Amino acid sequence: MSATLFSRSGLLKTINVLLFMGSAFMLGTGFALELRLPRGRQGHGLEVLGLGRHDWGELHWWVGLFLGALVIVHLAMHWKWIQRALLGAKQKIGLIGIAAGLVIFLLPLLAPVTGR
Repeated sequence: MSATLFSRSGLLKTINVLLFMGSAFMLGTGFALELRLPRGRQGHGLEVLGLGRHDWGELHWWVGLFLGALVIVHLAMHWKWIQRALLGAKQKIGLIGIAAGLVIFLLPLLAPVTGR
């Protein structure tokens, strides 16, 4: 039985493909920004595929937001499974994972900003 794009399984497959492609893009742009387009004077005027560091940074940001939205949709679509997993024998590991993820997400957002 084939899954249509608008069925649950078709939507999940589409989301999974988009998550994979977006993650590959984020990894590629992250490495390009760090290794190929250096900060400051060293990177001034350098481009990859006609885009400079700022342009790639903008794309990296927007694709990251899109991926975050896809992750939320993905988790919502698997909410019953998540609930069952957290109620199962490995509940403590799941809760620790959720707590660790929240700390990783919130730490850079809530940590104080200081000058150099």
